[in-house]
This record gives sequence, C-alpha cells and structure tokens, in this order.
Amino acid sequence: MRRFYLTMLTMLMSAAALWGEAQTGVLTGTISGKEKYAAGKNSYLMDGYDVNVAYKVVMGAPVCTANMTWTRHNSYAVKSKKIAYAQLAEYPDLKARYDLITPKSVECTYTIMFYSENSKAYIASAKTKTVLTLLEKAGATVSPSIPENLSWKESFTDVVIGQQDAKKPGVVIPNAALEEFFKSSRITSGKLDPKASGFAYIGSIQRIFREASRIDLVNTSVTVKWNDEDYNFISEEYGKRKLAESYLSKKDTVNAVKTYTSNRKREIPVSVNAPFFWRTTSVPYEVCLDAISTGDELYAQQKWDEALPFYQKAVKSDEKFAYPANRVAKIQKYMEYKSNRNVRDLELIFVEGTGGMKSFYMGKTEVTQKQWMRVMHSNPSKFAMRGNGDAPVENVTWEEALEFVKRLSAETGMKFRLPRADEWMYAAKGGKMAVNTQFSGSDNLSDVAWCAYNSEEKTHKVGEKTPNELGIFDMTGNVSEWVADSYDKDNRYVKGGSWSDDAANCVMTADEKRSPKYKSGNIGFRVCQDE
Repeated sequence: MRRFYLTMLTMLMSAAALWGEAQTGVLTGTISGKEKYAAGKNSYLMDGYDVNVAYKVVMGAPVCTANMTWTRHNSYAVKSKKIAYAQLAEYPDLKARYDLITPKSVECTYTIMFYSENSKAYIASAKTKTVLTLLEKAGATVSPSIPENLSWKESFTDVVIGQQDAKKPGVVIPNAALEEFFKSSRITSGKLDPKASGFAYIGSIQRIFREASRIDLVNTSVTVKWNDEDYNFISEEYGKRKLAESYLSKKDTVNAVKTYTSNRKREIPVSVNAPFFWRTTSVPYEVCLDAISTGDELYAQQKWDEALPFYQKAVKSDEKFAYPANRVAKIQKYMEYKSNRNVRDLELIFVEGTGGMKSFYMGKTEVTQKQWMRVMHSNPSKFAMRGNGDAPVENVTWEEALEFVKRLSAETGMKFRLPRADEWMYAAKGGKMAVNTQFSGSDNLSDVAWCAYNSEEKTHKVGEKTPNELGIFDMTGNVSEWVADSYDKDNRYVKGGSWSDDAANCVMTADEKRSPKYKSGNIGFRVCQDE
C-alpha cells in the first residue's frame, strides 16, 4: 500500500511539474486570406484580410478578443453598378464615403490546433467560430480591444484530445507517453462528449488550454457581410450628379433639379458652398465629414471618450451613414466594458469617498472557493466545497491572498488588491451612509453574520445574511479578512470576526493581528480596486 501511494505521489508531482512549465497566458492565432468574388455577382471592396484572435482563461472560463485588418480594391460593383475610386475625384464627399465603407460583419469558422512544447506535438483540436461586428475601415490598425466571454461547451465543439497532425485534425495518433500524461493529469482523451459531466468535459479543455504553448488555426472559412446601402448611396449619388450636370450643360435647369432631387431615399447631400444651402435647413456634408475627420484623429490616438462626441455629431448629420454610427456603438461598448468592474461572478460595489477617503470598489462578498479555484487551480480550504464552493475560501496566508490578487490582475488586465484597514472600516460602516452600529449593517449580530452563536462551527455560503448599507455582505462574520496594512513589522491586520468568534470579537472596531504566513479555517479575504 505504501508503495502504491509513493507511485501515485510521483505521478502527481510529474504532472504538476509539467503544468508549472506550461504557458498560462494568451494563446493567439491568425487567419489570412483574400476575398474572391464570383463573376456576375456583387464585387465588394475587400481584397486581403488578417483576422487575429486571442484566447485567455479568466477565472476558469474562456475569453476571446478578435480584430480584423484589411486592404481594399479601388473599385466595386454592387447591384450592377460599378464605381472606381478615381471617378470620385471631383466629388470629395463621395470619395470620403468610399474611404469609410466598412463590412457589416465577419464570421470566421476554424479548427484550433493546440500545440504543447512539453510534448513537441499537437495535443488537441476543437472547432469554433468568431463573429466580428463594428469593424474598422480599410487600412486601420487601431481599435479598442473588447473581450468576449465564451462558454466551454457552447463555444468549442468536436473537441478531440490526443496527438494529431495539423493536416488531419480530429484523427488521433497513438502516443503512449502522452496518454500516460493525460491520465495523471485527469484529462479525458479521445473525442469529448458534450453531455459528459462538467469535470470530464470542461476540466479536460481547461487543462489543454493551460498545457498548450501555442495554437494554430486550420480549416478556416471567412464570410463577410456588407451593408449594401453604403455602396448604393455612392453609386446613386454619383449617377444623379452626372446626369444632372449633363442637363445643366444643356441649360435644362428644370430637368437637372428634377433628376437630382427625385426618388431619393435620404436627404440631399448639401455643401456649405452650394448657393441653395442658405435656403435650406439641411446640414452641409462638410460638417459631417469634418466631425468624422476630427473623431478619427482622436480615435487613432486611442482617445476614445474624446472622439465620441464628434462621431455623434456626424450621426445627427446623417443617421443612415453607417461609419460614424458604428464608431459610436463601438466606443460606447468599450466604455461600458471598461466601466464594468465585475469579473463573471466576482462582483464589486462602488464605495463613494468623502473627506480624505478616495472612492474605491470593494468586493461584494468574500472571495469564494470557486473563485479561488478558477485562478489558483487548488482549494486549500478546511471547509472544502461548502455551499458547493460558494462558501468563502479560507486557510490561506496573507502572502497567498496577495498572490491571488496578482494572478487575478494578470488574467483580467484590471488592478485588484487587498483593501487597506481604513478602507475596510469605511466600507463596513456604510461609507457616506455610515450608521452607528456595532456590526456591519446592524446591531443585531445574527442578522448580518455567521458567528459563534449560529454557525454550527463552520463557514456558510457567502451572501446569505443581510448586507450592510452599501449592499456588501459578510463584513462581519463568516471568515475574518486579511487587509493590506501591517500591524507591526511581523504581523498583518485581520478584520471582521469569523464563524468562530463571539460578539466582542465581531465588532467593527476589533483588530486581530497575525503573521503573514499564518493560516486557519476562519481567515479569508475580499478584493478591492481603485476608482
């Protein structure tokens, strides 16, 4: 029996070493190609393209960021109307619109080949797709990065684990050493069944992502959709102007005006230099294009919030002009993404500052075991999987809590940290809405806390008790919480009291001091962010 345990321990240590060497950051791939247009069909502007995708695991779930750069042709033929860029030289507004035509959407389907440097082989494949909207104009290389949250089961199909050739994805090449590694690492090999248990399916894919050092994209297909109205406007406007000019050359003013103004789908593009502009309420197209030009200059400098009002001004000039409308939508989507401090089920509450206290964000709950496991890939808790993993993580040192926030910050691109003791106290009291209570949110300990009187000597699922005035849970009880401050050179503060504490140790003013290397089943933590 002892020999068996030693053998198992050796296998687990080997697997751990391999995982430790694996890349845990971003996996990137590129799809490059040229658009082909069938004879007699619409021939749009796109010539060559590069679609760049990047995958990352954030708190145990996949996230994808994708963008496209593309080059264009100098002519198009849409609905049997062909326009060359050179034709538009005499009409600067139409030439500018030609420059600003963008695809409506791009759908890319492909197979991801996962390559492991440890195994010197492709160790898995999976089919997936990426849909891009709100795309950039031809030649543009600057764009705000907006990650998309994915699902392991819904986003990746036909997952096959085992050594493969990039030319034959999904066909497993026997490899005994790799199979042994999969077994020791609890990875299910072969084609995964999406109906299988979460651990067998999702756990296996997660481990493949962690083990892969790079990805290659094969069996690619790219479908581009366009807004034909962008092309139709230029074609019809160009045709009307040329025909109206031919009437004017014959001094036939009546037919010239009739030709130019009849059967229009939108307002006439009016120039500030046109004599009849001063007798109309139409916005001159120079105003729209100047606003876009200024917006583009700021956009290229990544000054998204400064560019936004210029694009909004352009939209008011012409609501059917797709380019400025897309830019408005993209910037607003990016700003919404940046202002959202939540990461999946890890929620933060805004705590407005006052006096010398700056505003900040505080974790709505203590960090749970599930959240810890997604980042650290382990569960040190003495009360492991209490509340199906929704109980607070505990039995972690101050140093381990710092390592968690470091890794979480790296995964998300956000700057997480432990709260300072004064921030913890300010939030516990209710921030600006501070009330004079003994415990966070109440004078009745049992209403707001799991403590020595009601906990049954164990932790409980976070968020079950009444929150305080800010909507923050468990700042009293459940587990005591590490904060950033030092009590002295050898100890750190611990705040809030725990499931094992009585009322005297749960009051907000109570301080506990512990070595940063100390751990127990009644100490956890919550995260914080600057405003």
